[in-house]
Amino acid sequence: MGQGSVALVLLVASAAACASPAASMFAGDVRVALRHVDAGKQLSRPELIRRAAQRSKARAAALSAVRGRGGGGARFSGASEQQQQAPRGTPVRPSGDLEYVVDLAIGTPPQHVSALLDTGSDLIWTQCAPCTSCLAQPDPVFAPAQSASYEPMRCAGPLCADILHHGCLRPDTCTYRYNYGDGTTTMGVYATERFTFTSSAGDVLNVPLGFGCGSMNVGSLNNGSGIVGFGRNPLSLVSQLNIRRFSYCLTPYASGRRSTLLFGSLADGVYGDATGPVQTTPLLQSPQNPTFYYVHLTGLTVGARQLRISESAFALQPDGSGGVIVDSGTALTLLPGAVLAEVVRAFRVQLRLPFANGSSPDDGVCFMVPEAWRRASSTTSQVPVPRMVFHFQGADLDLPRRNYVLDDHRRSRLCLLLADSGDDGSTIGNLLQQDMRVLYDLQAETLSFAPAQC
Repeated sequence: MGQGSVALVLLVASAAACASPAASMFAGDVRVALRHVDAGKQLSRPELIRRAAQRSKARAAALSAVRGRGGGGARFSGASEQQQQAPRGTPVRPSGDLEYVVDLAIGTPPQHVSALLDTGSDLIWTQCAPCTSCLAQPDPVFAPAQSASYEPMRCAGPLCADILHHGCLRPDTCTYRYNYGDGTTTMGVYATERFTFTSSAGDVLNVPLGFGCGSMNVGSLNNGSGIVGFGRNPLSLVSQLNIRRFSYCLTPYASGRRSTLLFGSLADGVYGDATGPVQTTPLLQSPQNPTFYYVHLTGLTVGARQLRISESAFALQPDGSGGVIVDSGTALTLLPGAVLAEVVRAFRVQLRLPFANGSSPDDGVCFMVPEAWRRASSTTSQVPVPRMVFHFQGADLDLPRRNYVLDDHRRSRLCLLLADSGDDGSTIGNLLQQDMRVLYDLQAETLSFAPAQC
């Protein structure tokens, strides 16, 4: 495994031991190294962001599917044929085209697994042998037959009933189907194992968990072998371990530095790497979409003035539509079309630059760089841009330039790292969160953030 990563080793767990996986609060702090899915590919920052922007397009469609359904099963506009074929009533989660990978080790003896981190879904799963239909992945497929600890969950198991689409395979084995908004689907046996974490202090922590062992999988796993859901529903890692606080600090894609994920008891020193003030805003919940982490966005500032955008444009509606999600799995920040148009208008007026040819929300809205700047010999030359501030209830996120602007010198363009959400909801993407220490406090129901050198 990569340097600084934490091993999650699955050991034997009896059905009795797994009767209540989340019965007690998780003790100890765990530090996990995250790597970006394109790490090590020797790509420039513009190339990395262009690839992430394309993944954001798929993610936006998936998020729109969730919010559009509002917990129901209606079809939604802008979906692929594969998405449209999802059965009515099937819950849809965001896509498998995620951004950050956690290195895990599963089984006894341990087998290496690279799982994608997703704060927008709940299931913990990996592909398993024998695999009737498996997606491309960087690791050998997990072989439960080679693990002395693998144990299928019984149909009456505590988490089996929490999977909306579950069944019972003879003799008394829980099966599952879990769908993502981009058409990715995993089906297989829901099993129990013991995840072994190494704490920050070096202690070994053994905790029984349920996970999906997928033998029929279709769709996409972007450089991963499975997904670790960090959402708010019972199947997620957060819920099963009864984690009340978790935090991450995401490094810029091209930095070469590993991002970090912390969870557990999280002592007060979590903000030891902060370089500015810590700000806090309430977390909101939606009964229709309980997985997501919503926040109350009140407005946006571009330059010296706050834009004339009604606060209702960001409101979470009773039917589950609208609202603002904080998401680690989306690169670009997604805004409703009318809001994005107002933001782009403000930048264009203040920049006084023409739109670049071929500019589109899929690639970020781009402006042509003036001739004087194009002739500059230094590739670090930057066109001055207006400041951008996201105003949350009780907190203002005054963004560093690189979190909302891409300077594409090769193509003589300046691009905003924003895109159309495709519906009336918004998503705070991971580019906006880079070099920020972000803390989810599920006990206080708050989200805190501070600038940091991740």
